[in-house]
Amino acid sequence: MKMNNSAQELLKRYLLGVKKELGGQEREDIAAEIESYILDLLEERYAGETQVSTDELGAVLKEMGAPRKVAAQYGPQRYLIGPRLFSIYWLVLRILAAVVAGSLALALFISAVIEPTSTPGGVMVEFIGSLFSGVLSAAGAVTLAFAIIERLMETREVEEIKELEEFNLSDLPELPQEEQAFRPAGTIFEIIITALGMAFFIYLRITGGALPVYANPGTQVGMAHIFTANFLKFIPVILVLNGLEMGRSITLLVQSRPSALTNWWAIVSKGANVVLNGFMLGALPLITLDFFRRIPGLNPSAQADQIANTVLAILLGLSLLGSLVDIIRSSLRELRNPTY
Repeated sequence: MKMNNSAQELLKRYLLGVKKELGGQEREDIAAEIESYILDLLEERYAGETQVSTDELGAVLKEMGAPRKVAAQYGPQRYLIGPRLFSIYWLVLRILAAVVAGSLALALFISAVIEPTSTPGGVMVEFIGSLFSGVLSAAGAVTLAFAIIERLMETREVEEIKELEEFNLSDLPELPQEEQAFRPAGTIFEIIITALGMAFFIYLRITGGALPVYANPGTQVGMAHIFTANFLKFIPVILVLNGLEMGRSITLLVQSRPSALTNWWAIVSKGANVVLNGFMLGALPLITLDFFRRIPGLNPSAQADQIANTVLAILLGLSLLGSLVDIIRSSLRELRNPTY
């Protein structure tokens, strides 16, 4: 008995789905055991056929259930949270712990930069204390919630869990396309733009937020501010985040393909920018029109500064909202079909 090419690909996708739900060094052995079991079932049912089709294999796979359900049978025994909920509980716990830790770290870093009133030792003690209490509180709340659900729903079906356990062959992960060409031009362009942006912000930090004013193309009449002192406090944070983004782009260029590391790196970077935008919204005004007042023929009123900062606040708010939507969309895509 043999499988046609489509059936072989379907089996590989199913086993890949199982391996993605397993952890540890034994997942290859477990996947091989499951494959052997499936082949034995096919041999038993279709012994008289020369070739097994996708429909016949699909019927066997649907009887076995979703890869997550099969993988759960090989996981360690859980007591507080049962196997039906544990994979979802563990996923939620890891995401929440990472979000809490990252948000606290970035918020404390930004606060230390814009208001450097504490000593480094005091900042570190404050961060460790906040991190411990925040992560512990979040983990405790999630664990308690899942434990209550586990006890209350022992004899009842949870619709959300039932939906997650529904198995469609079309939901299986696609096999990696190793021959797919990687086009580095876009990544190289991002690195160049990021480097130019970092150079611009370093220049602003040196000049105190001022730019040169020219009366004509060949005559400089002085320097004028376009960014306020409030904005200058954020430049070190902006440089750090841009440096991390450049590091992600270089990593992507070296790997010649997106990976789980670069994908989650991008998600975390967007989250950091959301926190930064929130701090910047609370630090208005960030820009001034003094630069334009130094240009002959232009004399913006004092009210124009307020209007400019209001427009900037709207743009920051829209950017924050768009980044949140993009973070949620990217996280769900990566969780449903992780990149390796």
